Amino acid sequence: MMTLALLLTAVAMSAQLTGVKITPKFQKGDSKLYRTLTTMNVGGQVINMVGEMRYTVTGATPAGYTLEVCLEKMDTDDQENLVGRIMTLNQGIMKGLKTVYTTDAEGVITDIKNFDEVKSAGKDAVEKMFDELTAELPEVAQILPKEAFVNQVDASLTKENVIASVKTNGSPFALYGKTISTGLMDEGTDNQGRKVKNMYFLSAPDGSKVKVTSALNMSKEEMKKMIIDQVKKMMPAQAEMIEQNFDQIMASGMLKMEMNTTSDYEIQPDGWVKSISTEIKQNSMGQAVDGTVKTELLPSSK
Repeated sequence: MMTLALLLTAVAMSAQLTGVKITPKFQKGDSKLYRTLTTMNVGGQVINMVGEMRYTVTGATPAGYTLEVCLEKMDTDDQENLVGRIMTLNQGIMKGLKTVYTTDAEGVITDIKNFDEVKSAGKDAVEKMFDELTAELPEVAQILPKEAFVNQVDASLTKENVIASVKTNGSPFALYGKTISTGLMDEGTDNQGRKVKNMYFLSAPDGSKVKVTSALNMSKEEMKKMIIDQVKKMMPAQAEMIEQNFDQIMASGMLKMEMNTTSDYEIQPDGWVKSISTEIKQNSMGQAVDGTVKTELLPSSK
């Protein structure tokens, strides 16, 4: 018994030190349906959403995979709340749209084959979201012209940014291609393009369970540059005032940005993610957001 215990300990320590490579073993014809339950507390308003996303493998070769990803369902329990309506509207426009990704042999996304179609749908979503926002808050249009807002978002909808957002913490694609060992750290971006630092932990020696923590990793000067650049593009009339008074505004908390997430992944032997549980704590521009996101592979998937 002692020998067995020592052997298992040695195996576990070896995995912790050398790491476990996370790679999928997709098969052509695989069709996986994930359900995501999201609960967000935005400024004291609790919003619950449920979405279902289908991943279908349409090609599998030694060089990599081709997958179609499609949002099949998105509902929220609060259509009266502005934030809830905007989220539902934004997702609703993307509902039914198939995004075609290609990956390398390790499952890392390398391209979006129908990017022009995806970008067009995204721009449409942004315009309708702005109209919904200004219908309830007309004063927004006075300081943020629609054309400037849409152009800024459109400029950020590059293929590289979309791929990066799909690979952020909490996504089924996030771990593919990584060699995970406890204490591993790397840098990346979150789904808003901000720099983050990630730390990884093997919750199971074989890599079937992984914990990832993420936090913003931006200096004050980097944050200032990012905010000023965005203001210059969308609200040029306000840029000089904000730049001159940046330190004072930052001290007031109006420009405060903090973000911490913790995600627990459970991965099947074939590389498909079985479940992801994420806790989010964020403060962006004085707006506190706390939430949980739970994604699970539905039994009906094949």
